[in-house]
Amino acid sequence: MTYAAKIEGTNVKIVEIRTNSTKRTFGCASYKGAKSVNITSDLAAVTCGDGKVRVYDIRTGSLKRTL
Repeated sequence: MTYAAKIEGTNVKIVEIRTNSTKRTFGCASYKGAKSVNITSDLAAVTCGDGKVRVYDIRTGSLKRTL
């Protein structure tokens, strides 16, 4: 599947391009908001306002790693 990301306030919304449906939303308010997002395959790397990058699995919504 192919995804696109949009930062909306302190949340990151992941949309499946083919169906134009929201696949997942990640809340980043406790991390001082989201600054940028990069999607590779089924992973979303979110750069947060606290200076850390959090890698999420788009399919499950689980946090895989904090860098």
